[in-house]
Amino acid sequence: MTDWRERLSVPRDQFVPSVVWVAAPATDGFVSVSREEDESRWRALIDADEPIVTQVDDGETPPGGLGLQPSSSCSQPSLVATMLDALEVHEGHRVLEIGTGTGWNAALLSERAGEAGHVVSIEVDPDVADNARDALVRVGHAPLVVTADGTGGHPRDAPYDRVICTASVRRIPRPWIDQTRPGGLIVTPWGTDYGYDALLRLDVHEDGSASGRCGMSLAFMRVRHQRRQFLDPTAEEQAEADATTTARSGQEFFEITAFPRAAFTIGLRVPYCYVTVEDLDVDHRRIEFHDARTASWARVAMVRGADSFEVRQLGPRRLWDEVDDAYAWWRDHGKPTPDRYGLTVHPDGEHTVWIDTSAGEHRWSL
Repeated sequence: MTDWRERLSVPRDQFVPSVVWVAAPATDGFVSVSREEDESRWRALIDADEPIVTQVDDGETPPGGLGLQPSSSCSQPSLVATMLDALEVHEGHRVLEIGTGTGWNAALLSERAGEAGHVVSIEVDPDVADNARDALVRVGHAPLVVTADGTGGHPRDAPYDRVICTASVRRIPRPWIDQTRPGGLIVTPWGTDYGYDALLRLDVHEDGSASGRCGMSLAFMRVRHQRRQFLDPTAEEQAEADATTTARSGQEFFEITAFPRAAFTIGLRVPYCYVTVEDLDVDHRRIEFHDARTASWARVAMVRGADSFEVRQLGPRRLWDEVDDAYAWWRDHGKPTPDRYGLTVHPDGEHTVWIDTSAGEHRWSL
């Protein structure tokens, strides 16, 4: 395949703001990098095939402060190219983008749709949207940038030939399908609360349904009202939690937490469960499972060389038991990889996940 640099016709340095954010492992947060103060470092970030965090904490943390959560970014260039290729935008297409961000992707979409096409890009954050509009004007592109919640689409300019989302979603919003013409395509990062998402491409059908298959692993920020949440029980709550042990091995826990292995399946079978992994030192690891909706929590405390590991569980759901059952299901059903899964969104909004074919034996509602 052609190198991503040749597939992206608009340079991203014209869109990335002068202040960006980088991880600071010593603080477990993010610190700012200013083009004015450190041009060479800023430029290195621009030129790398890596995502760039352009906002933290929904804009609440100013440059010079310590950011805790990325809230807007400029995506990895090679991944941008892959998603645009999957979208298959052609001259004259009407395109809806959810997640304007810096505006770079909207410019790339405008180039592909051409003067005969029309691009609408929706951004939930007013400041981010304003900065994107300014950047787009500077480079001579004029997509319509709308400040709104992108999960509602933009019905005024529908129907669209193509819809693309640059944030991940747990459920496909019904307006996206309703605003896409039959035969059109929707491309989005999609997944569960458990962990990484998959690139999903849906074909929209005459009956109002949409279906398609999962692809490569992605790590995108969630749309704001679907963000993953974790619990942090007090020491007293942890001490009172139900305590058991598990004899699952280190290799099995690798499969339980790795996207190419069992993690994607576990997420599809254990709803609203968010997994976190923390290495305390070279010999101790904590794997935690969170459902903030029901205040359910579980922890597996791994110790190198141990024959079994302590498990503690809180709340109405026994999250570790559910995860363990889902892992056993994955093993018993041939260890399906993420690319064997597909999704059908029915006209009534029901989401059905399936393995290999939508009419096959293994399918269930989410």
